[in-house]
Amino acid sequence: MPPKFGSSEKCGSCAKSVYAAEKSPIMLGEKSFHKACMLCCECRKGLDSTNICENESKLYCKACYGKNFGPRIFGYSGGGVLGNTSANV
Repeated sequence: MPPKFGSSEKCGSCAKSVYAAEKSPIMLGEKSFHKACMLCCECRKGLDSTNICENESKLYCKACYGKNFGPRIFGYSGGGVLGNTSANV
């Protein structure tokens, strides 16, 4: 049986082949990544196992993920105050 060419894993970020020498030890589900592709898609910060988040196949650092997909409540981003609105007598 002839060898199969082009059957290596594909990078979850750039969709190119990922070879063992350039493979990141971090995998998200079944996706492999190049070491150089482990960057936040917003701020381009390097990612590791402690600060990586994913949404719709895009990689984010925890800060950018929270900024884009975190809670949206009044007063969360500064300026407002959360509290009881009843009158104190």
